[in-house]
Amino acid sequence: MKLILAEKPSVAKTIATFLGARTRHDGYFEGNDYIVTYAVGHLVSLFDMKDYDKDKYSGSWKMDNFPFIPSDKFKFKVDSSKKKQFDTVKRLLHRDDIEYVINATDNDREGELISFLIFLLAKNKKPVKRILVNEWTPEDITRGLNNLKDNSDMINLQAAGYTRLITDWLIGINFTSVATLKYGNGKLLNIGRVILPTVKLVYDRDMEITNFIPKNYFEIEGNFKSSNGEYKGKLIKGKESKFDTIDEANKIISSISSNTGTIIDKKVSTSKEYAPKLFSLTSLQGFITSKYSNFTSDKVLNVCQSLYEGKGKGGYITYPRTDSIYLEESLVNKVSQTLDKIKAGLPYESKIVFTKSKRIFDSSKVDSHSAIIPTYIVPTNLTPDEQIVYNAIKDRFIANFMPPAEYENTEIKTEVDKNLFLTKGKVLKVKGYLEVYNKEEKDDLLPLVNKLEVVDILDIKTLTKQTTPPKPYTEDTLLKAMKNCGKNVSEDDTTVLSGYSIGTSATRADVLKKVGQVGYVKKKGKSYSITDLGKNLVEIFPVKDLFDVDYTGKLERSLSDIQKGQFTRKEYLTNIMKFIYQNVNLIKHDDKKNINTENYTYNAKTKKYVKESAVASRKSNSKNSSDENSSKKKSTKNDSLGKCPVCQNDVIESEKGYLCSNYINCKFGIWKNDKYLEYYNKKPNKTMVKSILKNGQAKVKSLTSKKGTKFDAILKYNKKDNGYWGWTMEIESKSSK
Repeated sequence: MKLILAEKPSVAKTIATFLGARTRHDGYFEGNDYIVTYAVGHLVSLFDMKDYDKDKYSGSWKMDNFPFIPSDKFKFKVDSSKKKQFDTVKRLLHRDDIEYVINATDNDREGELISFLIFLLAKNKKPVKRILVNEWTPEDITRGLNNLKDNSDMINLQAAGYTRLITDWLIGINFTSVATLKYGNGKLLNIGRVILPTVKLVYDRDMEITNFIPKNYFEIEGNFKSSNGEYKGKLIKGKESKFDTIDEANKIISSISSNTGTIIDKKVSTSKEYAPKLFSLTSLQGFITSKYSNFTSDKVLNVCQSLYEGKGKGGYITYPRTDSIYLEESLVNKVSQTLDKIKAGLPYESKIVFTKSKRIFDSSKVDSHSAIIPTYIVPTNLTPDEQIVYNAIKDRFIANFMPPAEYENTEIKTEVDKNLFLTKGKVLKVKGYLEVYNKEEKDDLLPLVNKLEVVDILDIKTLTKQTTPPKPYTEDTLLKAMKNCGKNVSEDDTTVLSGYSIGTSATRADVLKKVGQVGYVKKKGKSYSITDLGKNLVEIFPVKDLFDVDYTGKLERSLSDIQKGQFTRKEYLTNIMKFIYQNVNLIKHDDKKNINTENYTYNAKTKKYVKESAVASRKSNSKNSSDENSSKKKSTKNDSLGKCPVCQNDVIESEKGYLCSNYINCKFGIWKNDKYLEYYNKKPNKTMVKSILKNGQAKVKSLTSKKGTKFDAILKYNKKDNGYWGWTMEIESKSSK
């Protein structure tokens, strides 16, 4: 008999069904010379600190007990809730009729760790072989069983998993304990190798936004009329279209005396746009969470795992925990067969053509697992969430074997009194892969014009614009920042930072979930921001290396090097222990005040920190909420300046500005200390706000430029591409005056 150990019951069922092991027992399947059993995730865990010496370490933490590193060796135990299944696996391992064991846990660091610890604690003496597959289809199970690896080939992967486990335990138990004792004021402060740099990323972005000072810049726009229609162009000097001062822009406009311009150049070119690369887990999580508000990255991973396991029927997608966006070249034939199966019956089937392209197949850019693609098994009866994730993977896969979209690009250069105005237009000519997404591109149409054609000048005006702050992190952008240690690296760059990241594709989703649960980061809508607790932690906790994305990236890279056999486990753990001794003592002698956590309470039921003041406020306000709401509505109606352009509630004057009565949700408001208007020595007033709400614009007189010049302008208050509201100014041209 051969014993197969799978990671999850569903995978065990898939394998058992294919092998004909149809007799079901409690915790395993048997038949046809095979026994198929399973773990349930991690069956084995490290000892808790108190398990080493109950008399010394039970009860409350004491500063004198840290730093804590076991003096002999690290010990392991079976999780009490999973002891029954562990005992089943152990009993099967020791059956006399078992010839050898086939390890079929997930083919990654964590999967190897799960099996390694089970075999260690069960004192397995049977030979172990490894099945390495990327998907659980009958074809792959057959191929994997025919190409079993020896357990000795997996030693480096086991070492990397073991080292990661020990590292995170040592950092967690030591720094969580001493930080809580030193700074927590009675509240738990969760410290982790991957948590803290993630919190620091959000903190840094929030500080950039808070400290951002908007800067005005100016552009000159010309509106021209040709024999076949009107078009607009921006004045350019060299390669720049921006001017630092309005006086500089106005000086150029004042120098223009002609009523006509000449088209001195017209270029028409074509460009191709290829489908986005295949999905890694990180890019898939970003894609789904940016499109569907009910998804988190953690949920995407869970749905992927369900599709990978295939509900006992064979997997529907390949292994999801991957950072690769390319496929191994050895998969060419399999991918071709899968494509033929998946594309059958699609309305654009004839346009889907298999090709062995370097954009898709490149083994040099695959670390351990290829990109996520569908298998040849077409799923049925998926849940709505599974259907969304599966369709995203399937559509991206198909799109990569379709022609590129093709565009016609037009560039017009119009000369007016030796000033050059540039106009660009783009028209979709061939849909190509966009047909998969039924996507209609908005054409930027221009009238048909000819070189040397003379055109009329309708007007030339100055546009006032403003620099915008960085955007808050979303789940998509934060996952990418974690993957690249905060560096701005394109998705296609798979070599420069290989293995150098905050966490792995398998763990990042859980980290984002945890930083919210422990109260360091909050999420509103799609945006992440730092809490007071997180801010205080970053500013007060003295072990700055734990916040440093570079330090964390180097640790992750070293784990990757252990996996490749290029770094030793002993050297890595020696460095970690030295780091812990030095920095625990640093905390002990730190004289900084407590981190302000007194307004937070940990709710064990919800596993989240909540503000005590918020809880009290909800209780005290609930009684009279209906009376307050009705009185607010009356007062709002009486003082209304107009309807909010976002939600159509009333806009009213408050002490600090003119805000929507539903501001807490829609965020529309015009502030009395508006920095943009202050630049022109102006403050918003009721008349201006009423006009903007009614007409979309307001005519404002006697604005003052930086040099003291007075001018009139039309102001518009619009929502910008970055999601923030801001001003647009139009200064009347000389010809319209």
